[in-house]
Amino acid sequence: MFIISIGIMICLIRLKNIQKALYRLDKEFLEDNRVTLNEAFILYSLYNKKTSCASYLSNQIGLSNSRTSRILENLEIKKYIIRRIGKPDKRKMIFSLTDKGREKIKEIQSKENKYTEFIIRLVKMIKEIITP
Repeated sequence: MFIISIGIMICLIRLKNIQKALYRLDKEFLEDNRVTLNEAFILYSLYNKKTSCASYLSNQIGLSNSRTSRILENLEIKKYIIRRIGKPDKRKMIFSLTDKGREKIKEIQSKENKYTEFIIRLVKMIKEIITP
């Protein structure tokens, strides 16, 4: 028989609350910005690096190559990024932000305080789990 202590159960409940909070953030972020958090991560990566290939972006944000490819395709459809054939290696696609993509970054940055407050609350929730 498997018995879970009260302490472990409380930690699991708190982890579940963090999961719910992250889900709410993801949903709210999409409603506010009309892009998902993963799409925003890619936009920010391109903003900081100027151009990049899909595999680099995939490693940057910790997603599979196939998931990253779908996100890149969505961002192309929304006209936030453009795809070009790589110069030294023509098999590689290089991505960069469009003017519309840079505007989207500025729009997201203008709401930064809202997300900073959420992250502070989330950090407090995490501290409750790791501090006795």
